[in-house]
Amino acid sequence: MARELQVLNTKPRQSKPMRAIRTFASLIFVPAVLGFLTSAQKPASEKFKHAVERSEDSARLLALLAEPNSGFPKELVDRARMVAVFPRTTRQDVLVRRFLQGYGVISSRQRNGWSLPSFYQFASAPRKFSGGSVETLALVLLFMNKDSVSWLDKDKSEFKGERAARLGPVGVVTGDQIKSLADTQILAYSYYNGKLNASNIDPDFFRDFILEQDNNLNTSLYGVKGREVLAGKQIDSLPAGISFFQDALKKYWPSR
Repeated sequence: MARELQVLNTKPRQSKPMRAIRTFASLIFVPAVLGFLTSAQKPASEKFKHAVERSEDSARLLALLAEPNSGFPKELVDRARMVAVFPRTTRQDVLVRRFLQGYGVISSRQRNGWSLPSFYQFASAPRKFSGGSVETLALVLLFMNKDSVSWLDKDKSEFKGERAARLGPVGVVTGDQIKSLADTQILAYSYYNGKLNASNIDPDFFRDFILEQDNNLNTSLYGVKGREVLAGKQIDSLPAGISFFQDALKKYWPSR
């Protein structure tokens, strides 16, 4: 399993995480943005390097998931409108709550293929977490329909209740299973210890879950916000390596 572990056991690169703080008196999760002050002060070359590494790490995970025995259901990926990969997570303990944050990329399916990677970050405040070492946990989300795609129209989107992700099936998916998932908005998978799984994500993980555009990267790279990249905005000039994630999607799951 050396190949699998190499992708995720790398120490997370340092970056200012999002701040997702619930008012503890009322226990209502109110996500707020912590500006990436350190990142914003870095020269463009440093931002580009970080963006390329994030796209490349996510592409490497896609390559592992595309292997025949990975259990990643091609039948569902072929139906997905967007694919999000967060190749590693970090943990922060704030007072009596534990917050998980992840940094990754999202691409949307376009008429002529997959969009360039849009850079996003997530924050979750599960009341319990049994996913093992968060530094080796990757999160994969499949957005299955137009409604779920439209939820990313804002700079920051909260996913809970009817918007909460559902744990996805692993392995061969039958026609009956596909029918039973017809109304599913988002499917979630974890990749841990070299294995794809969904059962080791506590449903509580998505009780308080937000996705936010990492526009310190998006605007520096593309000149537009992340949601515009997902809408298929044409970008004329790119640093080498930014399209690693997009290229992997085109290779393993060509657009229909």
